[in-house]
Amino acid sequence: MRALVVGASAGVGRALCEVLGARGSALMLVASDARDLDALAAHLRLVYRVEVQTVAADATRVTEFVEQVGKAAAAFGAIDSLYFPIGASRAEDRGLLGMEQASAILNSNLTVVIGLTSRFLPQLLELPQARIVGFSSIAAIRGRKANVVYSAAKRGLESYFESLRHLTAATGVRVQLYRLGYVATQQSFGQRLLFPVVTPQQVAQEVLRNLDKDIGKVFFPRYWALIALAVSWVPWPIYKKLDF
Repeated sequence: MRALVVGASAGVGRALCEVLGARGSALMLVASDARDLDALAAHLRLVYRVEVQTVAADATRVTEFVEQVGKAAAAFGAIDSLYFPIGASRAEDRGLLGMEQASAILNSNLTVVIGLTSRFLPQLLELPQARIVGFSSIAAIRGRKANVVYSAAKRGLESYFESLRHLTAATGVRVQLYRLGYVATQQSFGQRLLFPVVTPQQVAQEVLRNLDKDIGKVFFPRYWALIALAVSWVPWPIYKKLDF
């Protein structure tokens, strides 16, 4: 087992590295901060005795990012699993971002996932069993005046993973996408939220439980499916007056 984890150094990514390391997976960790990656890699090697390689790269610079990871992977060995707990948002993402800021959000949440998946998919299709696991957000349920570009990127990610699942249906590649509710991360710390948060560790354990299942796209926690249904049914004359 050789896994690539993109967005590995914090939150859900770090928790995923822990559960995959505990299973004995060799890990290639990708994030932007080399110091965070080095500390995490040292911890994983010490605790789980697994092979770990790191790549520090900027996800907003997609072409360079994909090339860096691809070159490192060539030396690392045949990767059979891709995990994408990567994403970025901005508090001021309310429809007025400049092109550079908007592109950074799109690249970090969507474009690098497409780029890396395209890079590795040919070799994954040749394997008897492989996995591609992505992470969307409840922000993709319905467009609103907050998180405008972020929501669009996550909705695009969901469409991309639906296409991937269709493309790989007759192969050994299992494609899964999690629509995450509120997760206890630095971004959610101190916010007044309507529903309970889950920990990154709970998300990682859910991913681990479902690794061999053909689940497609699911909400986590599951009760968000009902909330999403309710939000999608709100008539526009009422929805446009909501402030959230």
